[in-house]
Amino acid sequence: MVCLEPLTPDEFAHWYRHLGRLRLFWAKPVVELFPLYKLVEGCVVKVRWSSEKPRLEEAYLIILRRAKKLDFAATLRGTKILITPEEVEKSLYQARGGLYIYSASRPCATGLYLEKPPEGHPEPGPDHVLLYSGPDMKYLLYLNRWNFNIDYLWLSGPEHLDEAVESAICEARRLGGRYVTIATGDGHLGLIDHSAYRPDHFYNTYKLGF
Repeated sequence: MVCLEPLTPDEFAHWYRHLGRLRLFWAKPVVELFPLYKLVEGCVVKVRWSSEKPRLEEAYLIILRRAKKLDFAATLRGTKILITPEEVEKSLYQARGGLYIYSASRPCATGLYLEKPPEGHPEPGPDHVLLYSGPDMKYLLYLNRWNFNIDYLWLSGPEHLDEAVESAICEARRLGGRYVTIATGDGHLGLIDHSAYRPDHFYNTYKLGF
């Protein structure tokens, strides 16, 4: 029932569970995830996140193609996350991020594998594939091999974004993935203008303030 194109319901659940390791304001370690109900313009998914507190945190993922009417969200008790391609008034939300989705069928450029990142870059996790441009170090990225999200991205200049994403697309395709995603929020990859390499799908992510 999840309606986040182009992900199928099973793909969304798998993708979102792995995304939770980044601990974004809209994606944290998942304990439970299940569809709540379908709307004319989308759907609502209930999720329970593990947190530093001794109890679980409940949240609602409100996925809407058009976010014209949000009154119903006031009845949902807990954290409310809106995922929509539309813009929302600043008075309605507390935090904002983005989700960029690139089809793995796009043309791609093969990046080189790297076993260990250069000094100054974070330690990758066991689920990451490290890709870079070579000795010229135009870009470095950590691709999650399970949900094909670029968990870490470094560019020597914004003009190298397309090469970096294309290398991730090649690797995702090799691993059997249909897409590559970039999820942002709370400063995570927030300094990069990802719209410079136009995605196939784009969603704003908001933590609603009511």
